[in-house]
Amino acid sequence: MKTAFSFLICLALMSCERQPPVKDPALIGNWLLLQINRGGKDIDLDHLEGAVRKIGRRTYTITPIRGNTITGKYTINPEAKPRTIEMLVDNGRFKGKTLKGIYRVVGDKLTISFGGPGEDRPEAFDSKPGTEHTVAIHKKLE
Repeated sequence: MKTAFSFLICLALMSCERQPPVKDPALIGNWLLLQINRGGKDIDLDHLEGAVRKIGRRTYTITPIRGNTITGKYTINPEAKPRTIEMLVDNGRFKGKTLKGIYRVVGDKLTISFGGPGEDRPEAFDSKPGTEHTVAIHKKLE
């Protein structure tokens, strides 16, 4: 009986090891894109209107009402000030590129600021003319 119990505990621990703990649970979920700004200018949301960013444990998708879904993987450092994120894009405009950024979650709002491929990580949640820095603001969906 002890052996069977030990075996079950071992299996339970192994399954927990396969799924790393969520480093920032506030980030996980579905987020509606409200506004996006790049290089100091608002971007027309026609192709991204109604887009939903779904953030899982290690992956994300951005699904617009019309057009192709963008997928990728991400890593974060929620202890950094500001919190950092790196997104490896699977397809679309930045396919195969890593975008370095920062993020914050305040209440039901998620703001992500990131540079273009090869650009430095933004230090603030702004988008300056002459850069490819992008600021995307989202609202959490229930």
